[in-house]
Amino acid sequence: MARRGNIALVNLDTGTVLPAPKARTPHTMDGSYTLNAYTDDAPLYALALSGAEWATIDWVRSNGGAGAAVKVTPAAVAEDIHATETTAKTALARLVKLNILLKTSPRSQTYQLNPRRFWEGSGEAQVQACRRLDPPPIAPDAKALAAAKKAAAKQAGKNTTTAKPAAAKAPSPRRTRSTTIGEAR
Repeated sequence: MARRGNIALVNLDTGTVLPAPKARTPHTMDGSYTLNAYTDDAPLYALALSGAEWATIDWVRSNGGAGAAVKVTPAAVAEDIHATETTAKTALARLVKLNILLKTSPRSQTYQLNPRRFWEGSGEAQVQACRRLDPPPIAPDAKALAAAKKAAAKQAGKNTTTAKPAAAKAPSPRRTRSTTIGEAR
């Protein structure tokens, strides 16, 4: 059994031992700011997002909001996602509340998708964005928690109905082809 220190690269044609490979150079993404290091407690499917909210996320992403802050007006979003301006405003407000969208300043209309979850660009730029924005984790709000509670109650109700004994239901009589044809006449 060979030990780690006794392993060598050997040229099979000449039998000479080749020099050890160079040490690995650390990559920019090796730090704590990698996508894998920032996993969120709440997956997006568990947040009970509406269609307008999903469309708003897609709109911001397609307009460059995954790599930098972009100017977003409810009117522009509403026109592109075929919704009312009020719906777009509500969607933007909830996405900010959930920390999916980050406002660069309280009064500005510039938003960026949370770099913990959405990122398009180089790893070094993601590290800088995470340092600059200090993105909070995406956490469920009252609507998402209510939807999860409702789904759990529905699942619990389903489990109690399936737990009834099979003997409680009387078996239905089997119909044969001849009785079915006879009833049809």
